[in-house]
Amino acid sequence: MNVLNYALKKNPIIVSLTDSADLDKALQAESSIIILIQADLRTLKDVTQKIKETDNLIFVHMDLIKGLKRDPSGIQYLSDHIGVDGIVTTHANLIQTAKRLKLLTIQRVFILDTASIKQGVRSIQESRPDAVEILPGIAVPHIQKEIKSNIKPIVIAAGLINSKEEITHVLKNGAQGISSSSTELWNLSSTIKESLRNPIDTK
Repeated sequence: MNVLNYALKKNPIIVSLTDSADLDKALQAESSIIILIQADLRTLKDVTQKIKETDNLIFVHMDLIKGLKRDPSGIQYLSDHIGVDGIVTTHANLIQTAKRLKLLTIQRVFILDTASIKQGVRSIQESRPDAVEILPGIAVPHIQKEIKSNIKPIVIAAGLINSKEEITHVLKNGAQGISSSSTELWNLSSTIKESLRNPIDTK
């Protein structure tokens, strides 16, 4: 079992931190993974150190980071000087660079229609990330056949998932983890795991 699988089995809800004001809540959340969505290079090292003290895996969204170029040298800097565990990006070339540097990788894919599903699958099969983050996450149950047939990495659902019932439904129907920026959902992992043991779907 790889480290991402282990982390998600322990706590299936991922903290997606969009506001630095919620850092303390993130550090206390019932989660094993924190994704920094709009990280600022000026404060990133300090934030990373604080998160490391909680034994969470820390990912940075490369496409939205402030103060760092979105290229191989930027990923090298994150690896050598910041100490993040992995990156999130929509770009297959950055996934491949991060893998060469032994970083964990999550490729973000937007599902808008049938064509975007096919395009996303092709990109994932080429870049082979450790996990795929599908947006909107609420769509995952509707495309679980395509996921099972074509997507080998871990599936994380993100976006438009707003309740315990929706989380449970998505995890029972195609996803291994849920990424959320809603602080109200950050401490539901134990409750969700209990719901997953119940054979009756709550949706």
